[in-house]
Amino acid sequence: MNESMSEAINALTYRVIGAAMAVHRELGPGLEEEDYELALHEELNSQGIRHVNQQPIPVVYKDVRLDAGFRMDLLIENVLVVELKAVERMHPVHEAQLLTYLRLARRQIGLLINFDVPVLKDGIIRRVMTKEPVTDSTESLTPENDRAGQVIGAAIEVHRHIGPGLLRSAYEKCLCRELSLRHIPFTRSQPLPIRYRDFTLPKPAKIELIVAGQLPVMIVSNSLHLELNEARFLGRLRNGQWEKGLLFNFGEKTLSGGLRSIVNPHFKP
Repeated sequence: MNESMSEAINALTYRVIGAAMAVHRELGPGLEEEDYELALHEELNSQGIRHVNQQPIPVVYKDVRLDAGFRMDLLIENVLVVELKAVERMHPVHEAQLLTYLRLARRQIGLLINFDVPVLKDGIIRRVMTKEPVTDSTESLTPENDRAGQVIGAAIEVHRHIGPGLLRSAYEKCLCRELSLRHIPFTRSQPLPIRYRDFTLPKPAKIELIVAGQLPVMIVSNSLHLELNEARFLGRLRNGQWEKGLLFNFGEKTLSGGLRSIVNPHFKP
């Protein structure tokens, strides 16, 4: 990016921040995200700032285009990505989402604006996309020649390629693609009967992914409820009488920080 272009983008960024502040002064905190998006759309129009709402983002994983349904809240002048929030507390996954959108959309500058704050300047994060690669490691994890280690290696490759911040369904599709490329057998969306004593509940649960017929895998992309997801997954292992399973949280900056190997203490060989 040359100096004149950088100055133009900085000027545009300040104009968008000013527009967001005008919206916040008028509406204050406490509304829904969609309300702020509509109001900011009107404010940008009034200032003659060209933009697109809900711009689709293509997701291509190793030559396969995924119908993932991702959209940027705002794309300003075709250069500035803006993600809007209306939350009481910003979480690192929100910033990770912005960086992932920048990478997927091949844009360099992004704004994350949270309107649910008393003073808007405290809810604005500006990020520049760098070319530094996302690194992760399987060191200290399961060896690659182990079946679990092979799945972990595939999941880390997905996370390295896509990054955090997307929907769970996107990571499931990408992981299935990676497992296929590595010739690792798996099945998806397997029904799991839920039993209580001698009674089977009428509605079965679902296991998202079973690798080689013996290793259940649960995929999440939000660390806010990780303990709850661990408890849910343990319940699935207990009902399916599996010894262990892998829980991947793709919302972490590195997947090694979002990996859980869940062991069923009630397993009987």
